[in-house]
Amino acid sequence: MKTFKTRVVIYLAAPMICFGCSTTDNWAIHPIYEHVEETPTQLQKILADTYRKDEIYQDYNTKMIAAGLFRSEEYREFLINSIQSSYHLDEAASLEFSLDQKQQFANQFEFLLMIYSGSNEKTDFGKKDSIWQARLYDDDGDKVVPTRIQKLKNTDKERLLLGKYLKELDRWVEVYKLSFPKLNKPATGVNLGSEPFILELASIEGRIAFSWEDTAKFY
Repeated sequence: MKTFKTRVVIYLAAPMICFGCSTTDNWAIHPIYEHVEETPTQLQKILADTYRKDEIYQDYNTKMIAAGLFRSEEYREFLINSIQSSYHLDEAASLEFSLDQKQQFANQFEFLLMIYSGSNEKTDFGKKDSIWQARLYDDDGDKVVPTRIQKLKNTDKERLLLGKYLKELDRWVEVYKLSFPKLNKPATGVNLGSEPFILELASIEGRIAFSWEDTAKFY
C-alpha cells in the first residue's frame, strides 16, 4: 500500500512540475514544426556554404542565439524551384518570381538573420533606436549598413520552406531579411577583394559575427 501511495504522489507531482517548464532555453529541442524533414543533399551543400550559427551564454543562461544565412545564387535557385513546386505557380508567376530573385542577387547582398533573444521578449530589431544592430564587412573590409530590414511572418513562404529542414526555427525565433547595397563588380570590371564577408549582430548582451571566406559566391 505504501508503494502504491508513493506512485500516486509521483504521477500527480510530475504534471505540476512540468507545468512550470519553459521551452525557451533551447530553440533546437522544441521546433514549431513537429516533423522536420530530412534535408535534401542539394540543400545540405548549399547550407554548408551559406549557413552560420552562434550563441552567447552567461552563467549557463542563454543570452542570445543567432543564425545567418546568405541568400546566395545557388540558394535562390533552390528557393525558386521549391516554391514553384510547392505552390504550383503558373508560368507567368514563376517567371516573375525567378526574375525578381535574380535582380535581387545582382543588386544586393541579402541575408536571413534568425534571432532568439534569450527570453520570450520580441526584439525591436530594425528600428532606428533599437539596441539590436547589424552591419556587414565586405570583401574590401568596408563596413556597410543595411538599407532594409524586413521581418518575415511565420506564414512567409521562404520561412515555411526552411522550417521543413531547420529545427532552429522554433516558435521563439524571429526571422529577418537584411539587404545591403552591392556593387556588381564582375559586371563593372572591378576586382574582388581578399577580405572575408562578415555579418555582425550586436545587442546589449554582446556581439555575434558570421564569416564567409569564399567571396566569389557573393557575386
